[in-house]
Amino acid sequence: MILDITTLKKIDPLMWHSLPDVTDGVIHDEIWKCGEVVCTMLKGPACKSGEDLVFIPYAMAVTHNGKLKLVVSLEQEDLRSLSQKLGCSLKELQNDYQTKGNFSELRSFLYTKETREDLGPYEDKLDLQVLRLYFLDTVCDNLDIVEAPVQVLKP
Repeated sequence: MILDITTLKKIDPLMWHSLPDVTDGVIHDEIWKCGEVVCTMLKGPACKSGEDLVFIPYAMAVTHNGKLKLVVSLEQEDLRSLSQKLGCSLKELQNDYQTKGNFSELRSFLYTKETREDLGPYEDKLDLQVLRLYFLDTVCDNLDIVEAPVQVLKP
């Protein structure tokens, strides 16, 4: 899906229960300028809603003119928290998710003001260089940006 950054509305931070808190876990040497947008990588951000139903190992926040317009996030549902919240057994959820662990499979999501799109399972390594390429490629592909990303270096 190609999105137009100039028409995307600012994301309401409480619209989605699993939206990462883009002020939490900022990796300061992983800020990139891609065309008109600034992409900031996050490590282990909390959910902005304060809910603990999802574990987010990494995410990328995308701003345009200082407004949060897009987020790409890697997420795993926390089945223990979900079982408590839903009042069902952990075993039942593990059967539903086809896992023996306490977390669902790692999946990628793309957030805008209007949508939370499931991009599917993330199966690559959680290595910073691999993640950087994945996030920047996802952002550039969805916003149809052809310019190469440039690292923003803070003095």
